[in-house]
Amino acid sequence: MNQQAIPEQKILGKITKAIDTELESLQHFRENLHSEGFTKAVNCIYQSQGKVIVTGVGKSGDIAKKISSTLSSTGTPSSFLHPTDAVHGDAGIIQRQDVVIAIGKSGESDELLSLLPTIQKLGAQTIAITANPKSRLAQQADILLLTPVLKEACPLALAPTSSTTIALVAGDAIAMALMEIRQFQAEDFALYHPSGRLGKRLSLEVKDVMRQGDELAKVNNNARLAEIINEISNKYLGATAVIDAESNLLGFITDHDIRKKLQSESLSNTLSAHEIMNPKPITVKSSEKAYDVLLKMEARERPISVVPVLDSQKKLVGILSLHDMLQLGLK
Repeated sequence: MNQQAIPEQKILGKITKAIDTELESLQHFRENLHSEGFTKAVNCIYQSQGKVIVTGVGKSGDIAKKISSTLSSTGTPSSFLHPTDAVHGDAGIIQRQDVVIAIGKSGESDELLSLLPTIQKLGAQTIAITANPKSRLAQQADILLLTPVLKEACPLALAPTSSTTIALVAGDAIAMALMEIRQFQAEDFALYHPSGRLGKRLSLEVKDVMRQGDELAKVNNNARLAEIINEISNKYLGATAVIDAESNLLGFITDHDIRKKLQSESLSNTLSAHEIMNPKPITVKSSEKAYDVLLKMEARERPISVVPVLDSQKKLVGILSLHDMLQLGLK
């Protein structure tokens, strides 16, 4: 039997109620922040000579994975360790100079508690993130970060909702504090995210993206129309550079230049590159950021799709294609 569609207003009411409940719990956490614990936690990690290992079970384990990932990507080496795997041999990843962040709302999870003696024997420092200050996790940790939960968004108060959000925010806050203290810059972030869009935008230079070598379209100053068209067609760039024997750029010819010539007079194969080219084309340096050039190419009143690339000696070293940059995911 088909279920009747639920009215939009009814759904929206439940959605906003859940969001508001989590926001209220976050605000409660903010207003009751135990600054001493967070100060100790950040200093402990900052002064540590090892890595940060984040652990937790169930939904707390999912949050632990995300916090660990955020720490690693922002300059603090980190790994996630599942408590069950840890007590079956994977605890060997923990070393004396490491810091272990253990996450558990109740602080009474058997899997998590069974790992604590091993951490203590190995000599690593333990930071507990829990909502229960009287729990065994809170009592046995070296540093306690209390994350009080005003109310779970779950109408049965059973599914971890507000509690996991608060734990995540606490972990993110620590990561961001460490990021600023370490003066972690955009260039560092790009280094850790080489394949991501942001990483490419921050790291790729024109020389990394441009067509060069055998892919570079170029003709000499006396090249005739047939040779010019052949070079443009074979290199699939829609343009060709015009150079002298020393690779100095003399001009640039695009499909548009040829069409413009055709409109003004009849084309003849006797026409030379010198007669067709734009003698003062826009050029870019091979050391410029590719993404910055892409934005400039698109922002022009008449956008351009290809541009010649010069080195520090103003020699032609490549041709940059807007299509190639888009294919790489720069935008």
